Formats: sequence, C-alpha cells, structure tokens
Amino acid sequence: MLKVMMAFLVERVQDFHNRQKIKLTFNPSLSTWHIVHNLLGEAIAEGKAGYVAQNLVGAKLQLRFPDIKVSNEGGSTADMQTQRPGDFLIGHTAFHVTVAPMQPVFDKCKHNISQGLKPFLLVPDNKLVGARQIAEQVSEQQIAVESIESFVSQNINEISNFNKEKLTTSFKDLVTIYNRRVDEVETDKSLMIDLPSNLQ
Repeated sequence: MLKVMMAFLVERVQDFHNRQKIKLTFNPSLSTWHIVHNLLGEAIAEGKAGYVAQNLVGAKLQLRFPDIKVSNEGGSTADMQTQRPGDFLIGHTAFHVTVAPMQPVFDKCKHNISQGLKPFLLVPDNKLVGARQIAEQVSEQQIAVESIESFVSQNINEISNFNKEKLTTSFKDLVTIYNRRVDEVETDKSLMIDLPSNLQ
C-alpha cells in the first residue's frame, strides 16, 4: 500500500514538473514590443502573469547589467518578508513589478521615497494609464511608471543595436537568463519559457 501511494505521489510530482511551459512566438517581422506583449498575453492566459512579469524584468535587468548582482526571489516572496525595498534594487532605484497595480504597491513606492529611493513601477500596458494617474495622486512626479512591454523591449532593441540579426541573439539570451532564474527559485517549472525553434 505504501509503495502504491509513493508511486502515485512521484507521478503527481512528475506531472507538476512536466506541465506546459509558457509559449513564446518569436516572429522577427513583429515589433519587439509586440513579441513581449504577446508573451505576457500567453502568461495571462495560463494564469501565470505575475510570476512571468517579475522574472522577465529580472532577466532583462541581468542582461542589461551583467556586472551588477540582480536579486532573484520567488514570485510569491513578499517584499516585507525579506525587507526588500522592491522586487529589484539597482543603484538608488527600487523596481516594483505587478500585473495588478493596487494601493499596497503605491504605499511601497511612497515608503521608497521616504527612504531616499526612486520608485519605478512596471505594469502591463493595459494598466499603464490608470497606474500613472494613481501614482500622480499618491506622489506627484516622484514615481516613474512604465509598461513592462516597453521596459523590456526598448532595452532588447538597444542591446541589439537595432539590428535584426542581433535581436534574435538578444531574445535568446533573455529567455536563457529568464529560464535559469526561474529554475533557481521557482518550484513550478511550467513558468519557464519554451524556447522556440527559430531562437535555438
């Protein structure tokens, strides 16, 4: 009986780890912004948007600043539990990544300001206008608010020198770093991005 139960549990763990990865469609004829936007759309459809957004921003920061240690915490780790000023701290800027900008994240931004830090809030493009309006009400002209799509895609374009061939390499590097970061801290390996054949 014990062996049967153990075999059942092993199968469930395997099922858990073998779940479908996030699908990335890399179409070089699309704008980089739209490739990132579509990737987030896949994550939203899978119910994994918050985790994917945070890990994607972390991977982008690590790709952009290879000589700076970019923290890597699981998506479910609360800032307060770890005494972190945000999801990431680069220089004097605290980055907050959220797919649902609610009052607590703006409270964190206000706390950053009181601590002498510059808060930078990253949200999906469809939440950008509302988040900027709230940020202005909370702390006029002191909270930078940008879309995740623009934040990630602009740097990818710049790192690639706006060159189509280099863009493919940069996207592959981004996904590779993303998957490594996810593998290090997330128990749900289905949060990893399936590298499409045209990026391999």
